[in-house]
Amino acid sequence: MRGMEKTYFWGLTLDGSTKEKTWEGQCVLNNLEATTTTHTLSIRQVVLGPEAKEGEVNVVELEVKGYKDQKHKIPVCVTKAGGSYVTGVDVLIEDTPAIFRLTQGSGPIHLSGTHQVETTIIEDDMDDSLAEEEGEEEDEVEEEVEELPPKKKAKK
Repeated sequence: MRGMEKTYFWGLTLDGSTKEKTWEGQCVLNNLEATTTTHTLSIRQVVLGPEAKEGEVNVVELEVKGYKDQKHKIPVCVTKAGGSYVTGVDVLIEDTPAIFRLTQGSGPIHLSGTHQVETTIIEDDMDDSLAEEEGEEEDEVEEEVEELPPKKKAKK
């Protein structure tokens, strides 16, 4: 299997004027180049900006589709000025769009992490698997031949 993997820094800011942002991380099949490109978003940190209003609770919600396209809306961070400004999180999103919302408060809230892009050449995968299957079939035929008892000569 041949492919290429690249990881990039990722970040977004939610505040009173921008309360919602969408990440478009969908798997892309390119038939012309015979490749598949997958996207993985890993959010590791949420930071409340120093200009946040004292005592105001800020809630960041994530909306994604899960298994069998079931929609999930889950808060991923709740924070307020006066407490810790940095919150560690561990959110992983693979090959699906995600909507981030500031459902309470005015922020600003900064989310950061990594965006991993992996491109795989499809033809090689198919060729390799076909070659493996053909090799297995040849081995089976050889084994069958070896297991046959030797022929006996007929008496006259």
